[in-house]
Amino acid sequence: MLSDREYAADLANAIDIDRYATLVGSVGDQLNGRKDRFDKSDLIERCLEVYTEGRLEWVDDEGRDFVDTEYGYDIEFKYETDMLFTPARGNERDPNPRLYNSLGSGNRATLPNPADFYLLGQADAIGLLSYEVFDDEDKRSRLKPDDDAVIGDVYAEDITFVFRPEDVGGIDMVDVNYKERKMAMQMELIESI
Repeated sequence: MLSDREYAADLANAIDIDRYATLVGSVGDQLNGRKDRFDKSDLIERCLEVYTEGRLEWVDDEGRDFVDTEYGYDIEFKYETDMLFTPARGNERDPNPRLYNSLGSGNRATLPNPADFYLLGQADAIGLLSYEVFDDEDKRSRLKPDDDAVIGDVYAEDITFVFRPEDVGGIDMVDVNYKERKMAMQMELIESI
């Protein structure tokens, strides 16, 4: 398996960073409502399949969102608005992504089916860490059970960046109203029957 550093460098060459940042920035906070978060997740994850020209195949399975078609790695993607950098000063953060949610079916002490790599994203940055980081005694990041979830207690020093905000080039924001388009599509379907 590639090291975190090698894999991050490889993905940096595979992802169309500017298109990713443009899409996520253009959608902005339109999909932050409780009924919209799954659409937001699907939209951001699926764009990575397109913006890697299919290299990251979106599979949307439990505990993994992608399979890297070149290496066969299973990848889980987690997105938060300011996952990796603080909004005011742009300092690196120690994120705590929810890596597994049993949806009320019981407390978990470990991940039931861990991915090979975890991508942590925000609009203008993506970092990664391998599952092995959580077991590495030389690293501080650990898995923490929390009610019906497993949280990644991740330290910034254990994250290898695929790209940072300063790597994003020209972003031409697109005026898009996702919710309006979704409602129009739903009405078109309803009226067609």
